[in-house]
Amino acid sequence: MSLKRVLFIPLFFGMALSSALAQDEGRRIELEGSLQSRYHLTILGGGLMGVHGQNSIRRAGGVVVLMQDGLYGAYNRPGIASNSIKDGKAELLSGDKDVVLARGEKFYVTAAYVGSDVVTLGLLSARMIPGGTKTAQVWCTANFFFTKDTLAQGDIGKVYSVIDQWLLPEGAVSAPVAAAPPPAAAPAPAPTSAAPAPAARVATPISKPVDLKPGMTRDEVVSALGAPLEDTGFANQRWLTYPGLTITLEQGKVTSVERNAQALAPVKISSDPDGADVFLDGSFVSSTPAVLRLPSGTYKIAVKMSGYTDWVRELKVLPGAEVSLNAKLTK
Repeated sequence: MSLKRVLFIPLFFGMALSSALAQDEGRRIELEGSLQSRYHLTILGGGLMGVHGQNSIRRAGGVVVLMQDGLYGAYNRPGIASNSIKDGKAELLSGDKDVVLARGEKFYVTAAYVGSDVVTLGLLSARMIPGGTKTAQVWCTANFFFTKDTLAQGDIGKVYSVIDQWLLPEGAVSAPVAAAPPPAAAPAPAPTSAAPAPAARVATPISKPVDLKPGMTRDEVVSALGAPLEDTGFANQRWLTYPGLTITLEQGKVTSVERNAQALAPVKISSDPDGADVFLDGSFVSSTPAVLRLPSGTYKIAVKMSGYTDWVRELKVLPGAEVSLNAKLTK
């Protein structure tokens, strides 16, 4: 074997490994952007010279609701309570154990990070919580542990189905427990004089055909079909994507079912400077950098930041496309 070939073989495998690692990292970055877009991160800051303190909210984002007991919070940011959630069980990894957080407590999401085997959400309570020594907002992180393959593949449906069991965006429909089997089909109702609602009949790979009817909730759809590949929404609309199927919900109710629909297209939005507000058809959806997932169609994108001229574009999203926008803001 020639020296050239001996040198080429490890070089080839090194390049292949480097390419695979870069691809996995790209999926994790995309998943992180999707999380930041979904939760509308709250921006914190002390204001001029830091006089407003560490809990000062510069721009409030979305709110999530704690769905289970078992997490802890800390009054002081340096002693933030770091909670581990793995296989449905929670425990305190590190930090102060000032407050036992109760189900129903609401939080701002201040950070979203995706590592090789963990998704971390930074949380700040939306109210002052009384404790043994004081009454104040509390800090914590929720660290959700997954297999490395789940995050390397960017399996957003599985990630959301796990997180939603603990932290659900305010106003969203609760996701079913992942380990629970789908409920048995209910008997068909007796005919009535009113005309039945039109149904879109689809076949799932794990059960007999399911009737998806206008007015069904997200919970009912997921109970019938399982966790979606993607769950994306803005304003009052939400899209659940399954293989060959996209279900549209408005105000939490099914309004249409498209068979053989294309997957939602990723739209990456960045700005210079970062941290600008992104509006989609007039509704706030995220802060830059962001990754939106949208069905095909035409949208009005606006990127805004105080002190800068609004950046506005009309965007046409085509099926299967990947779109990247960089808004250079000017004063």
